[in-house]
Amino acid sequence: MLQAILGVVFFAAAYRWFLVPAGLYSGGFTGVSQLVKLFLTEALHMPMPETIDVTGIIFWCINLPLFVLGYKSIGRKFLYRTVIAVCIQSFLLVVIPAPKELLLDDMLLNCMIGGALSGWGVGMTLRAGGSGGGTDIVGMYCAKNYPEFGVGKLSVMINLCIYLIAAVRYDLEVAAYSMVFSIMSGIMVDRVHDQNIKVSAFIVTKNKELGERINRTVARGVTSWNGWGEYSHSDEVVHMVVVNKYELQTLKKLIRQEDPCAFVQIMSPDMVMGNFEKRLEV
Repeated sequence: MLQAILGVVFFAAAYRWFLVPAGLYSGGFTGVSQLVKLFLTEALHMPMPETIDVTGIIFWCINLPLFVLGYKSIGRKFLYRTVIAVCIQSFLLVVIPAPKELLLDDMLLNCMIGGALSGWGVGMTLRAGGSGGGTDIVGMYCAKNYPEFGVGKLSVMINLCIYLIAAVRYDLEVAAYSMVFSIMSGIMVDRVHDQNIKVSAFIVTKNKELGERINRTVARGVTSWNGWGEYSHSDEVVHMVVVNKYELQTLKKLIRQEDPCAFVQIMSPDMVMGNFEKRLEV
């Protein structure tokens, strides 16, 4: 839970320190909250307090119905962590002071560093088995219930709407720099959130029971077949398994324990089809 809280702190800090001073828009539901605030002030002429940023309050309100979705589809443990993370994140989005000037003079560098910090925070929260709400909840729901649905498509659709409105309301430069921030954030999320990346491992060994041990340890299906070692001129067994990167460390440790001399090939497949369970919690 501490890792999830630290993740939302990083995200909120990136938003307040890098995005707000630049006058840019975040992706996902944080960006939607910014647009709602813009609509309330410019279309409905609602007065906003000058001392706080109500974006965090709007973000919290939007997440209320999503908590129900997270509970029904992903589980109580996920919901518990997410509610705590969202409440802390919403509070920080309001109270963290935003500098009046850019922390970095170069706008592009400002967006890249801020986006990296934001993505690092989101990835940490997801890896801890929670989320910062918004697109994370909807995306994880789709990933579990609709395996062929690309979670990236959802984010792209939401972000395109945000940046299109930003481009029309302000100019293309605001939209472009906002996109740089979000793209950098997305790249960092994939680097940190190991459960999101699948790898396949081929293990050549003389240990016929290794496949069963792998199955019991990481709870993944293993396919095994007999082989022949041309160098050793002896019978071998080949075990093949697909795991996520978070499980890879456990797999390598098990192989070293069972057969330190095993030959292991690990690769990242472009696509995995069939009954591969997407595990969303640690």
